[in-house]
Amino acid sequence: MKKRPAVKFDGTKTPVKTTAGETTVPAAETKAAPEVKAAEKQEETKTVAEVAAEAEPAAETKTVAEEKPAKKTRAPRGSKTAKKAVKEELKPEVFIQYQGREAMVADAIEKAKAEFVADGHRVSTIKSLQVYLKPEEDAAYYVINHKFAGRVDLF
Repeated sequence: MKKRPAVKFDGTKTPVKTTAGETTVPAAETKAAPEVKAAEKQEETKTVAEVAAEAEPAAETKTVAEEKPAKKTRAPRGSKTAKKAVKEELKPEVFIQYQGREAMVADAIEKAKAEFVADGHRVSTIKSLQVYLKPEEDAAYYVINHKFAGRVDLF
């Protein structure tokens, strides 16, 4: 029984014939500069190592269009994280004006948190915070975690 040369495919649907331990590729199917093509016509075949050496510089230069953008992950519909992201985008600034004076509500909240921390508590323990503004008394009253109450100056 006569052995025939093995035919393999190199991934580009180009048959690669292997005979006597040497692998070759038809010269017409390789990509190279015009000067090299003229030399290839004289040689009918090239070895796989020669083709790989010529293909490496071309593989290093990628265009921006070839690169895939990073895949964005989205939260499932109806999830709390999607709703929470929408709520965090809108942060209104609330002002209170009384008898020619003006104060920001956010400042009163920060003062209440600072006073809570000064009493020896941690900010991370705050689960709920209610602020009651009384401009006629120049005060903001607060209740933290339905347990701790206090008063800070509003203006």
